[in-house]
Parts: sequence; C-alpha cells; structure tokens
Amino acid sequence: MRFCIAVFLGAVLVVPNFSVARERLTIDTNIARDSDRAKHDSYYLKYRYDRGTRESPSYWGFGVGSRQIRDRQGESTYSGVAVEMQQPLNQAVVLRAQAAKLLDTDWSPWTGSTALVITPNPRLYAEVFAERDIVDTTRAIEQNLWVKTFGISSDYKLHPELTLVGAFFGQRFSDHNSRTGKVARMLWEVTSVPWFMAELRYKVLTAEFNGDGYFSPDRLTESLALVTFRGTIFEESHALSLQLGAGKQEVNREFSQDLYLAEFKARGWFTDSVGHELTLGCKNTGDVSFAAQASDYRYCYSRLQLHKVW
Repeated sequence: MRFCIAVFLGAVLVVPNFSVARERLTIDTNIARDSDRAKHDSYYLKYRYDRGTRESPSYWGFGVGSRQIRDRQGESTYSGVAVEMQQPLNQAVVLRAQAAKLLDTDWSPWTGSTALVITPNPRLYAEVFAERDIVDTTRAIEQNLWVKTFGISSDYKLHPELTLVGAFFGQRFSDHNSRTGKVARMLWEVTSVPWFMAELRYKVLTAEFNGDGYFSPDRLTESLALVTFRGTIFEESHALSLQLGAGKQEVNREFSQDLYLAEFKARGWFTDSVGHELTLGCKNTGDVSFAAQASDYRYCYSRLQLHKVW
C-alpha cells in the first residue's frame, strides 16, 4: 500500500534525460526474513518502455520471475508474469496499474493494483488505490486466501517545512474477514538543515477476527518517532538516506512492546545508462538486537533494483 510522502530522498539527482523515448531493463529482487523463520523472496526481470517526459512520465512494461514463500508450515513457489503501465489523464491526474499472474500446479491466482495519482497543485498529493494480493503464508495459500484493499491517501504541505500525511484503507479477505486501517504522519523538514528530517507516525488496524494462518489481531496500534539523515555523493549522482525510529506497538489493548525501526536507502546512476535502487531495513519489537527474544518479533527486508537504460 502506498500512502507515502511523495518526496523519496529529498535530494536532487543527476539522472538521464527522459524527454525522448527510452527503454529500461531491470533486475528486481526482494528478500524478507522474520524471527518466526518465515521467508518471502521474489526475483523478476522487467522491461519498460518510457514514452513520456520527466514532467509527464508515461510508460508500459512487462516482466517474468518467481515468488517464494516459506515458513514453518511449508513452502510455496510461484512463477510469475507481470505487466505494468502509467498514463497521464491530464495535467493533474495520472493512472497507474499493474497485474501479475502467479503460476503453480495447485493455485494460480491473479494479483494487481491500480491507482489514480492526483496532484492539483505543488502542495497537495493524493492517491485513490485498489489492490488484490494473496495472503502470504503457506497456511493461507493452502486455503487459497486472497485479500482486496481499497483506500485513499493524501500528502499536504502545510508549510515549506511541515507536511501532513493521512490515509484510510479497508481490506476484505476471502475467508470473510475484514480489516480497516488508518495512518497519520507529520514530517518536519528543516530548510536550514537540508540533510535532516523528523517524523511522527501513528497507525491503527482493526479486524473482525484473527485469521486462520495469518496475523490479524482485533486491534493493532503503532506509534513511532523517527529521524532521517540524507544527502548526496559523487557529484550528486547518488542519494543516500538513513532513517531511525523508536516507539510502541500495542496488540488488542493488552500487550504492549517497544518498537524500533531502521532503514537505509540508496539510489543513483553509475553511468549515464546503468543505475540502482537499494533498500535495507529491519523492524523489531522488544529490543534492537538482531536475535529477537522469545516474546519479541523481528522483520528484516531488502530490495535491490539494477537498471540498464538506452
């Protein structure tokens, strides 16, 4: 789900000029691990044809790859075929869509998402989105469970240094469970200190019941205070950011734990035609150690994209 501030790293990169049509080949890898011994991996090779401009980007593309889910209950592996597109509808509205067919001998579901991105002025960024995905545990896959998500999010720059972010979404599971989520964020960017940003974040999820084979408590709340350090290197060809945060997580108004988050991002171009995007992060409850204790939970994730454009 999106509901994220539109500014990625808050730094200007020297990037290739997309005012003419360009083609792009991307190796896209996602790897995630948690302290319950669950593994979620995906590997895709994607092709994209850019036909718009930097001010009005438009593209279509496709990809092939695999997606693997493994936990204590077993393992599920899918081959996948994906398509994606982005098309401006006018100066203020952009349509984005993607779809993927996951292929397996037992169950071959469709997944996908669509979003209307609305930017009526430089101060406001909004999205109306819908998604469909599998419930990513092997127990849920055995039951052929999927989830549909519908929502809206908005970023509003109240002041040059202050941005407010809000989101509301609903989820419907194929086992007749439903979940509602609300997210609120406040971001403070100090004009005189461009390498620093502070953030307050609050999220609440409520569900009808705890699902069979997936985590869905009646109520889950998270509150975090975060700081982000960012900058550029190599003549602004690469942008880096490091985000650190701490707060509280509460389950069903009964069980509360400390919550910690750390995330590193890097993106840039090695040459005029070869670039990368990297994300590394961990989210812990209990403490900040890499070896979670019995009552703690740790989730770590990474994404690496290597791009070749011509």
